[in-house]
Amino acid sequence: MDWPRFPSLHRPKPGRCLLLELPPELRDLIYEYTVQSESPSNQMVTFKLDPYQRDTLTQAIQPSLLRTNRQIRQETLPLFYRSQTFILHSEGTKADYARRWLVGNEPHLQKLRQIELWIRYTTPANRFTSSNGAVGITLYRDLHDEDNNGGRGVGGWGVRDDGWRWITVVRKPGNLEDDAGFLIREVRRLLKEDEWPGKLTAAGLYGVMADLREGYVKEKMG
Repeated sequence: MDWPRFPSLHRPKPGRCLLLELPPELRDLIYEYTVQSESPSNQMVTFKLDPYQRDTLTQAIQPSLLRTNRQIRQETLPLFYRSQTFILHSEGTKADYARRWLVGNEPHLQKLRQIELWIRYTTPANRFTSSNGAVGITLYRDLHDEDNNGGRGVGGWGVRDDGWRWITVVRKPGNLEDDAGFLIREVRRLLKEDEWPGKLTAAGLYGVMADLREGYVKEKMG
């Protein structure tokens, strides 16, 4: 008599990872799907979210998949960091969170491909108060540009002429294009001050953001 075989009697051996038995090409597709953020544009903020913000923003936390297996972590980490736009806020406690995130993720900063700096819009009518809006300036890595990094192949940062956006539902100020133009010119100037490897450190990226914010406020104060 042949006894029926039940699935429970044929479980994989302990420690066996079926995912790693798949071809690398299939694993890469699974990793890519898994590490995509819930944001349609793959944007992740580096500051702590309030409850009401969790419906529209995604916090920059490594996905749980990266904690399941050492090999999976090694294969997935580069994809996670290069597929997201990480948002750094320059204002108050959010700037402190940005600095902590940069320090905590410093070993992986060279994997970044795009970051966005949020600069709180300062109204010309009241020079010492800010509106509820912010200007986002997007920095991207050009991996083919070795002139800005001593030929080390890590790529230089750049900003496109249209690399900005208005971050709020509040009505866009009439002079916003002028402010965005100044911020783009200023961040380009800051990026050229030192060799690029220094800007791939936590202190370097935070310094660019802090100096950009300071320069913008001074410009608005006249």
